[in-house]
Amino acid sequence: MDYSKICFVIMPFGKKPVGDQMVDFDPLYDDIFLPAISAVALPEGGKLEPRRTDKDFFAGDIKLEMFQYLEYSRFALADISGINFNVAYELGARHRAREAGTAIFRQGKSSPPFDISSIKVFPYEYTPADEAAKSRELITRVLTESLVRNRLDSPVRIALNLQRESGQIDELLKQAENAIRNQDWPGAMEIYRNAVAADPNNPLPRMKLGLLCRDRGIWDEALEQFTGATAASPSYGAAWREKGVVENKLAQIAKQPMDTNPAPGEASLRRAIEINGKDFDAFASLGGVLKRAARLPEALAAYEQSLKVSGGHPYPLLNALKLRVPVNGHLALSEADKLALVRAERVREGQSKQLPPFDKPWCFFDSAEIKLYQGDAKAFLDTARQGFSQTEHDWQGETFVESLRLLLPAADELPGLKEGIAELEKLIP
Repeated sequence: MDYSKICFVIMPFGKKPVGDQMVDFDPLYDDIFLPAISAVALPEGGKLEPRRTDKDFFAGDIKLEMFQYLEYSRFALADISGINFNVAYELGARHRAREAGTAIFRQGKSSPPFDISSIKVFPYEYTPADEAAKSRELITRVLTESLVRNRLDSPVRIALNLQRESGQIDELLKQAENAIRNQDWPGAMEIYRNAVAADPNNPLPRMKLGLLCRDRGIWDEALEQFTGATAASPSYGAAWREKGVVENKLAQIAKQPMDTNPAPGEASLRRAIEINGKDFDAFASLGGVLKRAARLPEALAAYEQSLKVSGGHPYPLLNALKLRVPVNGHLALSEADKLALVRAERVREGQSKQLPPFDKPWCFFDSAEIKLYQGDAKAFLDTARQGFSQTEHDWQGETFVESLRLLLPAADELPGLKEGIAELEKLIP
């Protein structure tokens, strides 16, 4: 099979609940996704070919056929409408180290059950007919633009082609995915270590191992693997981004100065942006590095660029708004800002209502901050208190309150800010 022409579609099958209604995903695939994908022209010529398996594969064990679709397909499109664990597992397997070749969509009224700080999700509608037509156009455009960065000569595609030709580590990678599905993190990491030892010049197992180590707080090994991935593939932008993030984290742990120039991790993040100027997460991560370096105008510029590239993503939006005040001396919300806040509110409130709440306590803290910008002082304080009730570490509440203090020079624009901070300070141990 020529996976270089395939777009693998990850989505629910049959009728599934989405919000308060049932949605039949089978005709939705035929009417929306299949024609939209089939209209995408490949950069080298020909058309992208949609593929969708005819059954749910998740049963605790990923089969080789599914693994190969997820690992080698030129592109993957995921519909995360509703909360479908099969889709979540398959998307996780694909998105890990392969976000440049993955696009994520959701029905407009559903809330994505994913961390909004790292994943861009495109909303779509399937009714009425004119909205369905717009959705097909959106999907075709997103995939077409994404393929510009996912050409056959891209570092990831080259590494995948070599990996598939050798066939040396496919079984190990499949075993690692099964370990992850069973939440056996130490087992998965050990298998990835074996894969790295078997094929040390392949950046992809290194990237996957590095991400698992990062998520488990094993920072030294994460840096080792991301550094190895960039050495094996110097134009692998995502590896440079993760390397920069971990370099900054290790400097924080070691209590090294954050205000050096370049700041810890800055050079790697700038290299990631140089490789891929559409990587909104790299811009946002650079914003965080520059903020810790007390270079607030530069940090604001990075967050604003992340906001622009992402098309209004909530994470850079809220960070940019907080930095505008100390940099510009005022908040001055634009109409575009207000619209973006409404969208962000829908996402974060939806996540806070899940059982258990997703990304707690930050989904509550972000919702509270949005209420503040919208002029609802009571809802701001009530929602912030909910966030404090969901904290697991003292630093979480302290960090939230400290970020709100950046807004104090614009207190006249934000009724309830001063009083709210005073009340929340009482909740900090």
